Amino acid sequence: MFETALKYLVDSDDGTETILVGGLLTLFGWLLIPAVFVAGYLQRVLARTTAEESAPSFEDWSDLFAEGLKAIAVVLAYVALPAVLLTAVVASLAIVSVETTVVESDAGVPTDPSVVAEPVTNVGPDLLSVAVVFGGLALAGISALVAWYVLPAALARLAVEGRLGAAFQFRRLWGVVTTNSYATGWLVALVVLVVGGALVGGLASIPFVGWALVPFATFYLNVVAFALYGQGYREATPADRRETVGGSEQAAA
Repeated sequence: MFETALKYLVDSDDGTETILVGGLLTLFGWLLIPAVFVAGYLQRVLARTTAEESAPSFEDWSDLFAEGLKAIAVVLAYVALPAVLLTAVVASLAIVSVETTVVESDAGVPTDPSVVAEPVTNVGPDLLSVAVVFGGLALAGISALVAWYVLPAALARLAVEGRLGAAFQFRRLWGVVTTNSYATGWLVALVVLVVGGALVGGLASIPFVGWALVPFATFYLNVVAFALYGQGYREATPADRRETVGGSEQAAA
């Protein structure tokens, strides 16, 4: 699985040209539009690896852009819940961390703290508030891990079927993400991204030459990871649930 993914782009007819174009798009990804094209290309990688076909080329740019927009929409939808939970937790933490000073005079009437020798009380967070905050952090973390794990399968379904709704058919996704094949592909991709990311970071420490190579190495690394996701999805999809559409083997809806 790993060796196939590692050679996936290199073994294609126009692999060098694809790496050059993908690296340049990655370099200018901060302009957003190039990043959409890269996202669309990675979707094609998923579709091609699922169908056991060679690496795609950068062509049909309008379709590539549309595929990228769909993929980004799915990513945003999947990270929405963890992001909302984390935002709520951070807001709650900010409220709980604020200490309220209550100053009263001898008569029980609030007075200006500047004329009182000592503050009376500091009101800090109670046990329930702390439990709520830590519970929220745990929930946000768990939801983020689940989204991170399921997202490649959702993107693969989107790539194969071309419908946004396919990425949210959780009953179908459950049958994929609970298989050893998908878990293996996902874990190998994780190792590739972590180790490869460290190597790219080391490359970035080399002035000029290293800086110039980083976007191309990053693009290649992402292609390898998505090829692994595609292989894991293909192996996790039973053969009797696939149908041939347009000459390519696709998962049946």
